[in-house]
Amino acid sequence: MKKSLLYIASMMIAAAGFTSCEGDLEYPPMVVPSATMEANTTIAALKSSVWQTTANYVETVGTTEDNEHIVIAGRVVSSDQSGNIFKSVIIQDSTAALTVAINAYDLYQSYQLGQEVVVDVTDLKIGGYNGLLQLGGEGTYNGAPSMTFMEKDVFDAHAQVSGLAQPELIDTLLATIPQLTAAKNTVDSLQKWQSQLIRIDGVSFEDAGQPFAGDATANRYVRDEQGNRINVRNSSYADFARDILPGGVGSIVGILSYYGGDWQILLNGVNGCIGFEPAAGGPDDPTPPADVEGDGSAEAPFNVAAVIGGATGTDVWVKGFIVGSVTDKDLTSAVFGDSPASTTNILIAASADETDITKCVAVQLPAGDVRTGLNLSANPGNYKAEVTVKGNLEKYFGTAGVKSVTSYTVTGGSSVTPPDPAAGVAFKAVTSITSGKSYVIVANGKVAKPVSTNYGYLQVADVTVDGSTVTTDESYAFVFTASGSGYVITQPDGRTVYMDGTYNSFNVAADASAGQIWNVTFTDGQAVIENAEKAKTIQYDSQYNSYGAYSDVRGTYPVLYEKVD
Repeated sequence: MKKSLLYIASMMIAAAGFTSCEGDLEYPPMVVPSATMEANTTIAALKSSVWQTTANYVETVGTTEDNEHIVIAGRVVSSDQSGNIFKSVIIQDSTAALTVAINAYDLYQSYQLGQEVVVDVTDLKIGGYNGLLQLGGEGTYNGAPSMTFMEKDVFDAHAQVSGLAQPELIDTLLATIPQLTAAKNTVDSLQKWQSQLIRIDGVSFEDAGQPFAGDATANRYVRDEQGNRINVRNSSYADFARDILPGGVGSIVGILSYYGGDWQILLNGVNGCIGFEPAAGGPDDPTPPADVEGDGSAEAPFNVAAVIGGATGTDVWVKGFIVGSVTDKDLTSAVFGDSPASTTNILIAASADETDITKCVAVQLPAGDVRTGLNLSANPGNYKAEVTVKGNLEKYFGTAGVKSVTSYTVTGGSSVTPPDPAAGVAFKAVTSITSGKSYVIVANGKVAKPVSTNYGYLQVADVTVDGSTVTTDESYAFVFTASGSGYVITQPDGRTVYMDGTYNSFNVAADASAGQIWNVTFTDGQAVIENAEKAKTIQYDSQYNSYGAYSDVRGTYPVLYEKVD
């Protein structure tokens, strides 16, 4: 076995954190979790004892011959952080690997990549879901008994984490496509290979230059030099869905899943693609362009060359000229000019006359005021205007880009220049709600930010509280609208905030039909915002530096601040 190279970057980042100056500060001792259970069998033995050739079936795990509970242990080799792994935790020991289907999101926070997990599987459901053996809940598939997701509290009651996350200890099985093709023909090989973290070297993407997924989940095949191929399946909800498949020859690292009699590799993240040719001018380009300027501040924004050259940061300022937009799913559809134009992005460059896509940066326009004010379809006069945007430097269309834009200014062009939102908007603390008004949610100097994808916790930005007022970006404000005895909470992009399932994060959608009513009461100036259906209240959790909705008190209730007209 080989140690995976997939996690080197994350380990370097973690190591870099130790260089911060600590001064004379004292920190509480780190609590290292320790499991009280010990494994008494292997994952391979468990799989062999319940294996059936039927694609869909459900069994209940029993006890040993001595009437003892059956306990397994393995290291977590999956992560749902990127959104490509769906409601699953995969654990692996030295003998095999097992998928655990759990009805919850953000499982990477509870069961971390590289962390050992000990599981008492007695009384849990195990069986097949269209050929994949997994631990989970009991459901149906085409009317027949089949595996589905178990509730998270059920798994939590049977599982214990042991030690801290150590991704460097993960074993990655080196495989070839012919080897995996042959493995489908024997039970022993299926039991061994299903759900393993694997690496295949010397492959290339058949659809290089196309998005990993785009708007729909996609099968993207890799092929070796002999023409053998295997499916790499990518979710449209993955944070790299719109990134471009790389060219050249490289290695694939991912979870070897199984569905309908065939393999499909699930990437934990885009860093599961190793050694391929980087996108031209992207952040992996070893020769950054000349004329790099700026530090990302409002006073000295990054220029386009800095972004192309690999600048990083969140909530940073970037400056350039609007020269066009990307009208389809990849950069080959770039249009230089104001027509036809996309409503969801713009291209910026160092020169207003630039027509070389490799010298441009794509800027994603989130729904709301930013999109309304900047898109060239509605604002053709912005063509060749100079713009400064505030957002996060991330890959977009497979190369260096700007996402999550919250503020902007435009100079030149024929469109009206909006007021500079960087200075923020004033909000005042309240202890009652006026239907239809805008409010920011603040606790411990942290203002909640709207959800940018379809689900997640409310991430935060720092805010200064001055007495009973705060000044912050209007893009962080939620509209509270009366509905019966409660309120519907709407994001600036028009999507409704609601809750679903048993998890503590939020869903957002334009057409939520359940879980969208929130009851609001005030105690000592704090707002108790409770989901009427789930009986969970919005709280700031300092451990994760985000807002969630919880059935117990584990954080700080926020203060609501109403926009000052």
